[in-house]
Amino acid sequence: MTRWQRPYSLDLETAGALFGVLATALLGALLVVGGLGGVVPVPLAALGGAWLALGSVVGIRQAMLGVSVSDVGVRSRSMFRTTTVPWASVVEIRSGTGSMAGLDMGRLAIVIDRVDGEPVQTPLQRGHFRLFSLDPELGRLATWPEHYDEILTTLRAHHRAARPAGPPPRPPAPPAETGPAGAPALSADQRAGTCTC
Repeated sequence: MTRWQRPYSLDLETAGALFGVLATALLGALLVVGGLGGVVPVPLAALGGAWLALGSVVGIRQAMLGVSVSDVGVRSRSMFRTTTVPWASVVEIRSGTGSMAGLDMGRLAIVIDRVDGEPVQTPLQRGHFRLFSLDPELGRLATWPEHYDEILTTLRAHHRAARPAGPPPRPPAPPAETGPAGAPALSADQRAGTCTC
């Protein structure tokens, strides 16, 4: 059985998301009790309960954001997607430009480069914790620069420990077309004798 774990300590945003989920659950319970007791109108209690349920789901997913590692590979959890990359498919774990919906957010983010050339941006970003920030932080974890550097170093150490010794893996080359008996196949121009090679 594979055990996934975060190789770093929780930051203030994750702790805040967990606190928000607990506060939302308490408020939802109060709305339900108030609706059943007649203190709050039933339609208002139902609407408030549905809104709080949605808020709880978003808060729980926000608390789960981050990167986990196991002996199998590395897993990145963002708000709407979880991507698991086997260690054999990881070329490098680096610091790159953080983006949200294709827009540069002006921060560094931890990026997992895969063998197939498709990078995976993690939600972990280098920033500063600010109270009452108007930046759209939903779906990202902006952490202190020192904590960010520590996380990046730890993930790189896990990658070094998991990959076999030797050169990094290369993407497989596409199969070459061959003719009879394994000879290279000729193009239509070469077969017609009109090749200007």
